[in-house]
Amino acid sequence: MKKDRNSPELNSPDFSLPRSKILRGRKNFQRLFEKSTVLNSDSIQFRYRIYPDSSEGCLIGFAAPKKKVPKAVHRNRTKRLLREVYRHQQAYLNDLFDQQSFGFHGLFLANSADLSYSRIENDMISMLKKTRERLMRINSTTVRQFKQDRPTTEDIN
Repeated sequence: MKKDRNSPELNSPDFSLPRSKILRGRKNFQRLFEKSTVLNSDSIQFRYRIYPDSSEGCLIGFAAPKKKVPKAVHRNRTKRLLREVYRHQQAYLNDLFDQQSFGFHGLFLANSADLSYSRIENDMISMLKKTRERLMRINSTTVRQFKQDRPTTEDIN
């Protein structure tokens, strides 16, 4: 039996990862590699960049470099695993982008070919938590700056 897409299911979280939320395009990857913050673990690396323009959106990419994962079959499997783990753990970052005060591009890179789901999940959760903490600090700083820059009613009179 098919699910009714129009019926609201309030209790079930959305675990979808549409193509519109995946980082694509040579220009976006070049900008990310030019100036990014890097978090490393044994199995994966996470690079991210924060943009002041909220129109950049929140986009995440997944890669398995040919030098580290030589066989195409293993590269494809590794990227599938990275996407699947992120799809289940994306809630760590999604609520920060609902306010849309800044743009964010991230990239998960595999460091080896023999990765398991649980190994990727453990490393990715710790990286997403660290990133969330940093983004919360940045977000609170931009809110304070906005309040300082915004004229009050006393300034207008």
